[in-house]
Amino acid sequence: MVKSGIINVIVFGILWHPVWAQQQGGQQPPPSGQAPQTQQPTKRPDRQRPLFLTGKVVMADGREPGEQVRVELICQGTVRRQEYASSNGTFSMELNQGSQGTLQPLDASISSTGYASLGGGFDAGLGGSTGLSQGISGQGRSQNLSSCEVQAQLAGYQSDSITLGPRRALDNPDIGVIVLHRLDGRDGGMISLKTLAAPKDARKAYEKAGKELIKKKPNLSKATKELEKAVKIYEEFAAAWYMLGEVRMAQDNRSGASEAFEMAITADAEYTNPRVSLAFIALEEERWEDAVQSSEEALQISPNHIKAHYYNAVANSSLGNVDIAETSALKVHGSAEVQNFPLVHYVLGWIMSKRGDFDAAAVHYRTFMEVQPEARLAERLREQLTDWVEQGLIEKSDS
Repeated sequence: MVKSGIINVIVFGILWHPVWAQQQGGQQPPPSGQAPQTQQPTKRPDRQRPLFLTGKVVMADGREPGEQVRVELICQGTVRRQEYASSNGTFSMELNQGSQGTLQPLDASISSTGYASLGGGFDAGLGGSTGLSQGISGQGRSQNLSSCEVQAQLAGYQSDSITLGPRRALDNPDIGVIVLHRLDGRDGGMISLKTLAAPKDARKAYEKAGKELIKKKPNLSKATKELEKAVKIYEEFAAAWYMLGEVRMAQDNRSGASEAFEMAITADAEYTNPRVSLAFIALEEERWEDAVQSSEEALQISPNHIKAHYYNAVANSSLGNVDIAETSALKVHGSAEVQNFPLVHYVLGWIMSKRGDFDAAAVHYRTFMEVQPEARLAERLREQLTDWVEQGLIEKSDS
């Protein structure tokens, strides 16, 4: 029997401003009879300059999105920062922005899990410093964003990714253009016609919420009020329902978010992203069957939605559905987004071990340990590999 386990999604807050102490002026005179000492100049703290990323989101045909598009900074599979693009597709993201009052990550990808007996399933939370030390480092004049990329999120579309590298505050902030491509197969998530059909007052409230969310310190309560106004005027406003769900997630209101995502699906049955968000919430709450159902529904609409495949693989692995989990895991593994989902290497390693292919399992486990060396799971996998070596199931690796 395969043991079902627990996946806890941890979102790290790592963008901050240092608080500088005020230097006190004045100098005490030397004691009587002593020569005054040469005063060394006071070294002022080196204030960090804000580091910005700017760019634009466009559709593959060159037109502006027309919907509120979320732009995400993703490091090692975890959403570290996000903003909403303006109506013409432009966006600006401040990496040194303090976390107080900002829109927090809503659907950060699960990047690693613990594993107790290595007999099947998942049963512990995230470990190590996944992304915190490896994703963004340096809080002074430069930041190392070598393991980070920027993507856009819009239902029914696949986003290009812009890979980043070391950046300094004085660098040109413009990272270029992110292009959104229609997904192959059925073009689920096409909500532009419904949005255009929204009454003027509903559209105005929706746009006001979007403008609030792109601020450096958005007022989530204000955005919520505007979005609730929009859907009250126009109940079939799927884009507004989905955005309301995201804002409620940022407010840690999971039940309210789920309700909004369900309403988005009711308003537009071909809307992919609300189903993916529901799968994420189900994984958080260890409702594996619900996570499978939501992710499979998303994949029926958008067969190439990588995040939906990822959630599907994790959920089915937790249920012990080896073949189904492998299909989705291989889809993630063969995609250009695989670096965002390091846990997929563990999932595939576990699948190979269940089939007795320990050499292939070892390759995937070692790949996981390479990209997530400080995760708690990595140490357990080292122990498992050592045990397999002692049993003669695999050869000892030189590394």
